[in-house]
Amino acid sequence: MLKKALAALLFLATPVQGQSVNDQIAVAEATARAYTDLGALRRAGWKKFGGDEPLMGEHWFPPGGADYVGVDRIDPARPSNFLFTEIGGQKRLVALSYNVWIAPGDPVPEGFAGSADVWHVHDAVAFTDAALEERPFLGAIAQGWLADEAAKRGGRTRLAMVHLWLIPNPDGRFADRNRTLPYLDLGLPVEWANGASMAAAHGLALAGRDGCDEALDGKLWVAAADRRTVRNLKAVCGQLAAFVREDLGSKASANTRGARAWATLQREMNARLTPEEQARIAAISEHGEDHMGHGKHGGH
Repeated sequence: MLKKALAALLFLATPVQGQSVNDQIAVAEATARAYTDLGALRRAGWKKFGGDEPLMGEHWFPPGGADYVGVDRIDPARPSNFLFTEIGGQKRLVALSYNVWIAPGDPVPEGFAGSADVWHVHDAVAFTDAALEERPFLGAIAQGWLADEAAKRGGRTRLAMVHLWLIPNPDGRFADRNRTLPYLDLGLPVEWANGASMAAAHGLALAGRDGCDEALDGKLWVAAADRRTVRNLKAVCGQLAAFVREDLGSKASANTRGARAWATLQREMNARLTPEEQARIAAISEHGEDHMGHGKHGGH
């Protein structure tokens, strides 16, 4: 049964011309139902890339990868990633992603029908240069690997991604993040996310288990911050997480505390990190293509 499900997931069926976005979403959701359990995904050979990104989750990729290369049309039945995140102590499937390698200057892919899908772009060269600037040995290895991979993809070094959320998202099915995740994880009413700022959601995420590690570890590693700076920022974040947890009894209190905590953490990072360290973090950030529909995406 598992082998059949995996074969169906990886089968490169020709997308139906003229499919509506609702038809495409239905196909993607049917694919997702085969792997709502993380154990099944592991047994099928899928592996995790990166950590549990706040408001997003962990990205899991299949054996051999499933990224598209320089194509305009994606197959909803063949996602590149399954996104799992921890909610109430349990890993839960919350989204799929579709990834397409594009060249510098290329527009983002056509993607799903209509103009609702929102693409964001990672620049692999900028990411590698920033992450390994202070690690020359690893940098030399990574640069060689990146050059080989770029050659295989015809010089395509930018990874365009679109998410399809399988749980409600106040910002839409294709938003790059989902502000409801920390509310769900903390056992708060999901309706409290409606109208809340993204900063409030990020601040609430700090109050979850490992919230500060998820918010800081990757960024501070790329920044190559010294141990003292990392230790101090972790301490500040721990205090802010405790501040958020002190009063989650109402929507107003939770959102206000979350937004204040996140703003304070950003100020502390700006004050404690050097301009060079901040530039490295900025280089690895996703570049939203104006967060608009097809034909309104700018190049980065």
